[in-house]
Amino acid sequence: MQLFSRLRFAAGTAAGAVALSALAAGCGGATPVTSFTGSPSFQQQTQPNSAAAKQTAQQNLRSDLTALLKDARVLSTEDTIPYDLSVLATDYGTEQQDWQSEQSDGCSSVAADSNLIAWDASMVNRDLGSLQTDITGLQTGNIATVGSELTSVQNDLKTLKLLGVTPQVTITAQVAAGNKAVDSANNTLNAADATATSTSARARQVLASAQQWAKQHAC
Repeated sequence: MQLFSRLRFAAGTAAGAVALSALAAGCGGATPVTSFTGSPSFQQQTQPNSAAAKQTAQQNLRSDLTALLKDARVLSTEDTIPYDLSVLATDYGTEQQDWQSEQSDGCSSVAADSNLIAWDASMVNRDLGSLQTDITGLQTGNIATVGSELTSVQNDLKTLKLLGVTPQVTITAQVAAGNKAVDSANNTLNAADATATSTSARARQVLASAQQWAKQHAC
C-alpha cells in the first residue's frame, strides 16, 4: 500500500514537471527571442521623439513662458522694500528731531528726551528687522520663482533640441523680462540692505549722544 502511494506520487510529480515545461515554453521561457522586423513607422511611434513627445514639449515651453512673463511683471512691481525703507527713514527722522529738541530743552527735560530718543532708536531697529525679513521673503519667494521659471524655459529648449525640433514660439521678450526683473530686484535688495545698515548705525550713534547729553546736562 505504501509502495503504491509512492509510485503514484512520483508519477504525478513527473506529469507536473512536464506541464510546467510546456507552459514555460508557451510563455517564451525556453524559446529564443527574435528581433522585431516590423515597419519603421511603428518603431518611430515608440521612440521618445514621437509626435506626441514633440507636442508636449512645445506645450510645456508655452506654459512656462506664460508663467515667466506673469511672475516677472509681479516681481518688477514689488513695492515692499521701498515701503520698508520709507518707514525706516521716517522713524530715523523722528529720532533726529527729538535729539535736536533735547539739546534745546532745559535740564529738567533732558532725561525724558533721552528716553524718547531711546524709543525712537528701538523703532529704527524694529524697522531694520522688518526690512531684513522682507528681503529674505522676496529672495525665497518671487525672485526664486522667476529664477526657477527661467531654468524651466532653458530645460524646455534643451528638450526640443534633443527631439530635433525648433520652438514654435519666440522666447526673447519673456526671458529678457525675467532676467531684468531678477537683476533689478537683487540690486534693490542690495541697496536697501546697505541703506538700512547705515541708518541703523547712525540711529545708535544718535542714541548714544542723547544719553551722554542727558548725563551732562541734567539738573
